[in-house]
Amino acid sequence: MKRFKYVLPFCLLVLCIGIASCGPDAEELNNSGTEKLKSGDFDGALEDFSKAIEKEPEEAEAYLHRGYVYGNRGELQKALEDFDRAIALDPDYIEAYYNRGFIYHYFEDYENAGADFDKVIELDPKDTEAYVFRAMNHARLKNTEAEVADLKMAAKLGDSAARSWLEENGIAWDEEEGQTESEKESAEKKTEE
Repeated sequence: MKRFKYVLPFCLLVLCIGIASCGPDAEELNNSGTEKLKSGDFDGALEDFSKAIEKEPEEAEAYLHRGYVYGNRGELQKALEDFDRAIALDPDYIEAYYNRGFIYHYFEDYENAGADFDKVIELDPKDTEAYVFRAMNHARLKNTEAEVADLKMAAKLGDSAARSWLEENGIAWDEEEGQTESEKESAEKKTEE
């Protein structure tokens, strides 16, 4: 009888662990939440991402995705907190810096927004959108020189909107040649004549 005194609690413990481990894991919840987010089911997505975080609180991706949901719901402070947490867990998480930078920009915290776009560019120097967003941030800070420098870099990396804006404003973006695309085309036509 003494042996059975320990067997029953052990069996109950095993049963509880088995029941707790049933159901979707954090990755499945994250995937399910992503599908719900894409379809506009923000409540369902929020629930799935929150459950994923409960199961794996050190997983940055679930915080990023839950931050997306909060952002779409207009709960920007909560979104900012989740992006902060994602970055704390993964200091090289480009998407988290992007999204946090957008929220800082929206809150008119241009210094922090700029720092986040700086980090994106540090992590991926060929990210044209980061140069464009950082240029927009420089414009808000009335730093025209830095704004134009970032737009030139975006243009060099292939951003057609940056190229158009620079050309419309008569600013050469191809520093090797010192000419805008339209100036190059005009020079080529004169050479052909």
